[in-house]
Amino acid sequence: MENNLEIAKNIRNIENLKIEILGKIYSLLKAFNEDESGEVLLDNLCDILISTYLLGEKLGYDFDEIDKAVMKKLKIQIIDKNFKEDYNFSGLERYIKGRKRE
Repeated sequence: MENNLEIAKNIRNIENLKIEILGKIYSLLKAFNEDESGEVLLDNLCDILISTYLLGEKLGYDFDEIDKAVMKKLKIQIIDKNFKEDYNFSGLERYIKGRKRE
């Protein structure tokens, strides 16, 4: 019975995180038109990142594993010529690598 309660709790937590992420995406998109200072935009971006890491953990990935997957994706994007000039994938890759050394 205890195992069933843990499974139900994890499912509830996963659903709550999914709802949180969707809500913050909505708030982020809404803030594009309303946020003069940029504080709400930054706050929503931070909440989305945090909730995404926590959702990944609930799904069985540790934070380092998520970071490694992000780095792998970044390397692919850096090679892709379609996005290379438009986005700073290399800068993000350097930032994440530097963050790991701290």
